[in-house]
Amino acid sequence: MSKLAAVVLAAGVSSRMGAFKPMLTVDGRSMIQRVVSSMKEVGAAPIIVVTGYKHDVLAQHLSDAGVTFVHNEHYYKTQMLDSLLLGLSALSTKTERVLITPADIPLVKFETIRMLLSADGAFVRPCYQGTPGHPVVMDFHLRKQLQEFQGSGGLRGAIEASGIVPTDIPVEDFGTTLDGDTRDEYARLLQYHRQETGTRQPLQLDLRIGLQAETAFWGADCAQFLELIHATGSLPNACQCMHISSTRGWQIISELEHQLGCSILLRSQDPATGDAVLTPAGTRFLAAFQQMQEEIRAESQAIFLRHFPEGRLNES
Repeated sequence: MSKLAAVVLAAGVSSRMGAFKPMLTVDGRSMIQRVVSSMKEVGAAPIIVVTGYKHDVLAQHLSDAGVTFVHNEHYYKTQMLDSLLLGLSALSTKTERVLITPADIPLVKFETIRMLLSADGAFVRPCYQGTPGHPVVMDFHLRKQLQEFQGSGGLRGAIEASGIVPTDIPVEDFGTTLDGDTRDEYARLLQYHRQETGTRQPLQLDLRIGLQAETAFWGADCAQFLELIHATGSLPNACQCMHISSTRGWQIISELEHQLGCSILLRSQDPATGDAVLTPAGTRFLAAFQQMQEEIRAESQAIFLRHFPEGRLNES
């Protein structure tokens, strides 16, 4: 067994992107495929992928990648540190060092990772023009200190409270700081990849499915909001994941019920708790939309590839 392992953090909701970040592509490969490939390239084994939102999607997508999955069931109310601890707990005590990276930082150069691995320090991270980035190389024995942390501030707070001094390695690798949290950041990431490689991003289908009754009232954000209410059993938890206020959340529910003409949410007897579950009608509606969405996407992708084979203009 390798003394170097990797933990890839992929439990987030991707609410600011409007699409599931790990599955977004760069030059025809998903972000998480590229990250896992980088971990393999430097000899990390095992590679732990910590999932949360859309666990099943990632498990199927990486079914042949030779990774180990750990599911953060409470992804909607926990932080990156919690996912990291779950990943670290899945590793053998024979592990000596761990590469740690989010799933949405796919353009780190192989040479950069090798440089980090060759550096001395218990917590080594790349630093591009003064900005710390990923991946981090951490000595496995620090796991105990992170597990004992009870304060706030997530991983950064745990590092500071534990007295761990990061070793910053200056790098000329912009990819260490490039993620895809928003559509603008994703576009910047793709532009950087083109500048570095000289290859253009293949065309890909940008399909956005909505519904309209009296007015347009339903899109990807609403679908994700109902999914999160269903998963968490709580409207406030769903709002927190979506970075919206509870007031805005109730407005969305009221508008949906107005447009559909039926109740979609069972409110708790104690409004202060925020507990909520979908009604049978709400559950049927969400399931029907999800099934329709998958069918439309599959058919649309087939049509797209017929006209644009391999994401390029068919010149035949």
